[in-house]
Amino acid sequence: MSDLIVVGYDDEFNAEDVRLMLLKMKKDYLIDLEDAAIAIKNEKVKIKLDQMLNLTTAGVLSGLLFMNPILGIAVGTATGAV
Repeated sequence: MSDLIVVGYDDEFNAEDVRLMLLKMKKDYLIDLEDAAIAIKNEKVKIKLDQMLNLTTAGVLSGLLFMNPILGIAVGTATGAV
């Protein structure tokens, strides 16, 4: 079963420090971490998402492995874009 944990910070640098600590904990086999994302809201209320896992690449790879390669690329790219 997966858990989603959301924590808010005042700036993106604190969030990045925590993400680096989580990655170190994962490397030391203390936690099981699939992905850690940082959502940054700028002054114009646009949100930039910085993820560890590149969803476009993961989608294309799974599409190539389990589907028709041409269809897999299209589905994988669309999945990653969402």
